[in-house]
Amino acid sequence: MHSQSSVPAKLSRLCQTAIISAIALLSITGASTPAHADNEWLFAPYLRADLGYSSTVDDNADLLDATPERDVIANSSQNGARYQIGAGLQLNSFLRTDMTLSYRDGLTEAESYTDADGIANKAANRLSANTFKTSNWSTMLNVYVDPMAAAGIKTGAFSPYLQGGIGWSRNKTKDLVFANGETHFGATHNDLAWQVGAGLNYAITDRWKIDLSYRFIDMGEARASKNFVTGAGTPNTFEREARFDLQAHEVLLGLQYQF
Repeated sequence: MHSQSSVPAKLSRLCQTAIISAIALLSITGASTPAHADNEWLFAPYLRADLGYSSTVDDNADLLDATPERDVIANSSQNGARYQIGAGLQLNSFLRTDMTLSYRDGLTEAESYTDADGIANKAANRLSANTFKTSNWSTMLNVYVDPMAAAGIKTGAFSPYLQGGIGWSRNKTKDLVFANGETHFGATHNDLAWQVGAGLNYAITDRWKIDLSYRFIDMGEARASKNFVTGAGTPNTFEREARFDLQAHEVLLGLQYQF
């Protein structure tokens, strides 16, 4: 199980990513050549809108029941559409940054429930269909570097780039419902989010650009509530709520307008 990755572990991974990105940026900007002389600061604002295809990384949830014992919820990988809007600044010919807001639902669906005895989906734990679905809002601060432009290599209307981002994620789980009527209530959980990826920007005109990109996004943890009701309708609580990591591979196609 890797669903219980701690916040310190995530921060460690983020620090490693930030250090690597910083080294890359320093090496790029530090390699001063005559071609870099015309990379003056632009601070040109732009708007963007993107539509994407998102595939969730399969990850199981676990919880401590009222006993307490560790139970496992097997989640299936789901595919769906990602919607994104944003605004940013073209800082110079090879560096830009933006803030984005994106949304996707249907990130997860529960396949089976396993008690601490290791028996999956036995009669008492049989799940209803289309249960324990998850949605996500992500707000990210992103940085994009065009290594070709930074090295003074002309690529015409094309601008290949590497990207990285960090931000805030709001993950909402729906109820986990059993065939016998038992219901584990969903909840909303806020967490740290980060992403890395690469893409290709194409300038249609001086104002309009098409953007195609891939990213791996870690949206932090999704959590259910500690509260549930039995099949007979009796309220009860878990020792610890169900938790799992929410991650996805995504491809985005977007349109940008440069002011």
